[in-house]
Amino acid sequence: MSSPPGGERPDPADAGPPSAWNPHPDYPSYPDRPGAVGWPGGSGQPGGYPEQQAGGGAADRPIRTYLWQSLVATLLCCLPTGIVAIVHATQAQTRLQAGDLLGARQASGRARRWCIVSLIAFAVVLLVYVIAIVIIVAIASRND
Repeated sequence: MSSPPGGERPDPADAGPPSAWNPHPDYPSYPDRPGAVGWPGGSGQPGGYPEQQAGGGAADRPIRTYLWQSLVATLLCCLPTGIVAIVHATQAQTRLQAGDLLGARQASGRARRWCIVSLIAFAVVLLVYVIAIVIIVAIASRND
């Protein structure tokens, strides 16, 4: 937040009554002033919760191997793409056990991708099969 022209800071006492836009007018919100981040005690978060740590997100989530999904994809959906998914899932498991988190995350992503490809291939083959059956039944009923 930048200061007004001239470098003067507004007086928090002049903040006015609480409103939807400013529920705590008596708490100043100057990010460059330590201890007065906007909430009581200078915590920066309502209710005294600690501030979010930088670098969180995908790196903190557990790595899934997608092994059982790739087995199901192989047995029920599409054999060739399911086998590729199994290979990547086992690579993810091996790398995870070896402590290679980056490699495990990459192999896990590839296993997930091949499971999805297998599911899409199954849906396409099923759709073509249903369309072929409908066409055959329509031709057979027309000839009778």
